[in-house]
Amino acid sequence: MPPDDQNKRSPAAIGYEWVSRVTTVCLEMVLPGIGGQWLDERWGTNYLTLLGLVIGVTVGITHLLAMTKQAERSKKDKNSQD
Repeated sequence: MPPDDQNKRSPAAIGYEWVSRVTTVCLEMVLPGIGGQWLDERWGTNYLTLLGLVIGVTVGITHLLAMTKQAERSKKDKNSQD
């Protein structure tokens, strides 16, 4: 989001954006494990839950790192404009 738009947004809108981001990361971490558990029960295996959780945590952490880098860049851009 361009820095100009960030200044025009209400604090509630910014808060809702962060709630959405955190919820997305949580779902990215948990849903693959739930899917793996469902597949384990359906196919009679016992490793897909663990595999789903490993994949989910990896994707979630990668997403968190990308969000952190983006926030740092936007902060630097804002500071350089001031």
